[in-house]
Amino acid sequence: MTQIHRALLVASILFTAMFGAVIAVGCTSQPEPAWVKQELEARTDPKSLGGGKWVLVSMNSNGAIPGANLSLEFGANNSVSGFSGVNRFSGTCTTATGQLKFGPLVSTKMGGSPELMKTEQAYFAALASVRNFSLEGGLLRLKNDSGTTVVEFSH
Repeated sequence: MTQIHRALLVASILFTAMFGAVIAVGCTSQPEPAWVKQELEARTDPKSLGGGKWVLVSMNSNGAIPGANLSLEFGANNSVSGFSGVNRFSGTCTTATGQLKFGPLVSTKMGGSPELMKTEQAYFAALASVRNFSLEGGLLRLKNDSGTTVVEFSH
């Protein structure tokens, strides 16, 4: 082996060692900053649900239903109420960090147009499927077991 080959071999070994060290240092796990943890907790804190009426923005990936004015409000002692397009409703919910499940909901028994009655049934079905929630950018997203957003509200 010539001196040039030895020098190239040594240089490539040193380069490989240095590159590996740089990669190893760059890939070490760093603890999350406190503000990241606080932000994630705020997005899933059940206490953040209260404080006024949430107005429907979309249901099952469709935009708001014109004229339906669907809403949801969280009250004291895990109570919920709202407007379902034709009728007012109320009931209870259970919450934990990032988790939300509605109990039986009762509603008034007024009638409306077939389109609004269909919307109301879809709204109650969507609420019944909710298992999780998140607050992101001023929006309340209610999600089913698979994490799919079924209803989305703004304040």
